[in-house]
Amino acid sequence: MKVHKKNPSWMAGGMATMLLCTLLFSCNNEDFLESGNPEKACDNICFGISSDKNVQTRGYAGSDDEGYTADRFVLRSDDSADTLCVRAIVSEGINVSGFEGEQALTRGTPVGKDNFYDKFHVLAYWSKNGMSVDNQFYMDENATNNGSVWSTEQIYYWPGADHSFQFYAWAPTDIPTDYLTTPSSPQNKLLAYTVPKAAADQKDIVVATTNEIQGDNNEAVPLTFKHICTAVRFAVGSQMQPGSIKSVALKGIPNTGTYDMAAGTWSLGDATVDFSQTLNKETTGTEANGDAITSEQGTFMMLPQRLPAGATVEVVFANANNEKRTLTASIGNTEWTMGTTVTYKLSITPEYELEFSDIPTEVDAHYDIIPIKINAKDVEGDWTITSNQSWVTVKSALTSYEKDGYWLNTTGDYSDYCSSEGVAVERQQTLDKSGNGEVELYLFVSENNSTIDRTATLTLSKDGTEAATIDVVQKCPNWQGDLGWEVLEENLTLPYGFKWDRKVTLQKTLTGSRLEKYIEEWLTKQAFKVQPTDFLGWLGSLLWPTLVDYVNIARSGDVMTVVVDYSEIANVTSAMSATDGQANTWNLYSNVGGTSFEGEQNLINSGYAIVSESGSNEDTKNFAALYAVKLNAFDIHKGGSENQITYAIIPEQTDIKWYLPAINQFSDGAGLSGQYWSSTANNDNNNANAYSWNSSSQSIPRMDSHKVRAVRQKP
Repeated sequence: MKVHKKNPSWMAGGMATMLLCTLLFSCNNEDFLESGNPEKACDNICFGISSDKNVQTRGYAGSDDEGYTADRFVLRSDDSADTLCVRAIVSEGINVSGFEGEQALTRGTPVGKDNFYDKFHVLAYWSKNGMSVDNQFYMDENATNNGSVWSTEQIYYWPGADHSFQFYAWAPTDIPTDYLTTPSSPQNKLLAYTVPKAAADQKDIVVATTNEIQGDNNEAVPLTFKHICTAVRFAVGSQMQPGSIKSVALKGIPNTGTYDMAAGTWSLGDATVDFSQTLNKETTGTEANGDAITSEQGTFMMLPQRLPAGATVEVVFANANNEKRTLTASIGNTEWTMGTTVTYKLSITPEYELEFSDIPTEVDAHYDIIPIKINAKDVEGDWTITSNQSWVTVKSALTSYEKDGYWLNTTGDYSDYCSSEGVAVERQQTLDKSGNGEVELYLFVSENNSTIDRTATLTLSKDGTEAATIDVVQKCPNWQGDLGWEVLEENLTLPYGFKWDRKVTLQKTLTGSRLEKYIEEWLTKQAFKVQPTDFLGWLGSLLWPTLVDYVNIARSGDVMTVVVDYSEIANVTSAMSATDGQANTWNLYSNVGGTSFEGEQNLINSGYAIVSESGSNEDTKNFAALYAVKLNAFDIHKGGSENQITYAIIPEQTDIKWYLPAINQFSDGAGLSGQYWSSTANNDNNNANAYSWNSSSQSIPRMDSHKVRAVRQKP
């Protein structure tokens, strides 16, 4: 498999955590309240840390879930045609703070500085006998890690059931008061914050609050911390040119606001400032998708907001010739959500993923319809798939016959047939598509009856830029003399068939005018008629269809009843040749009425309901000879007039190039391993011969499942 991808995906994310207060039992007689509570005099409050399960932590780079694309834009220069494409990716959590890692704690579990800031500040708002105490905090302290739990320097006791508390906490605690103002009395629950100009001075602020907790709780007090800022960083996208990123900047950004710890919301001021940092980050053009441009320490920690109209991103870039360009783009009216990381990925090509996600790289020599899948994540507008060989064409949807596995030639009535089913004709070497996400297409591969393998290259492109290519090799038959075998072993086993015991009755209540009911009856009979062996016979069958022996159709008033009795298809004496597999295969296919054998499913698709069924319900649609027949190509024909138009395959024996070999056509040189069905029936009319790799033939039950391998004669 040769795959060339121009834009491997990169994933990144953020992180979030929480704190869990725990109870420590101590015998210190210092009490905060004048009256105290003797029963709880030995119980004081301490803290441990664990992660917030509501805000999942993401990895800094290389994550398996990079988030979602929130925006795309292009950075442009005022004095040149140079551009950089930008994709804004939003991921949950913030990943560049002192609040890193994830450690679920229980009482007494130790926590180190690598998991959290070295301390946090906690305020205890309290009430006594249902009345708020507005002139004094119960607790107003920093909590630090003492080696086993987190605790305040002064010890605070649970005062009893006549008191209640709400805890508010934040970290870090070392933000200068020029930037962060905290509550000074219980009447205030606001944090007033101004973002410092330098990214290195900007902090990932985390805040926790609780509901009301009774003063005799003496249990773990949950303090769930969450990030209240938005992290903004820069990274390399799918493809970057050689040069140097001199600086990055966020301009026209509001930088002052008040965070209401009780409501969990921000109120921002109108003043805006510019944030920038000098990087001199060298690029070679070989960076991986997602490589960081700004370091962890250089991540901007911004206020959550909908950005004003004048907000911009600026990147100063010098190319390999040291020609410096200032590239800018508006980011006005975009959202920076609290507790997330916004990554601006820079690329010289638009940011998207366009790649082959599910496609075989080897196919067999016969005609084939191959479903493939394309990953078109974040692709806007049209994209193109191209085959460089005429023997591989592409189609986006299948007709009914094609869904059943019949490879149809595009000549004759094929276009009208596709139109009648609302399916585009396509079957083109170059196909323009649109769609974001996973897209399924179908390759139509013509047979290779030569003596050498051949290769087709498929290319995905967007706006003329190649995104991915893949080579598909079609094998030639494994020629053993004049007989060519399939090459690729499929993980497929099938019965020989013709010993089915399934019987099913289907009904449908007809509606509409008398003419419409007549047409419905006519179409039903067309689905189960004996398939003629020539075109003139088929035209006659349009007027006087002869039903296959195993189907009975009756109409009583508006109710149409169809009885299909597969046990009636048991006579296979026409397929007893030991040397002519082509004749055997054709006779077996004709014995079931050709495409009429699939009429039951067609009726269900058109609204018939099963009212009774019996037998062991084997899959009657799949048997060895039918598998071989569907490796060939067929013409589709249109017949009838006005409302009585139908389309049908009218196969002739000469159409069957690929077939199930007769028992004496097997060869030791075919590369077979295991037991395979031949097309040769046993004359006891109960069993059919199968060929096994040890060169011995056996007479075994027809409904046993074994491998199948088709052959064709050399042209």
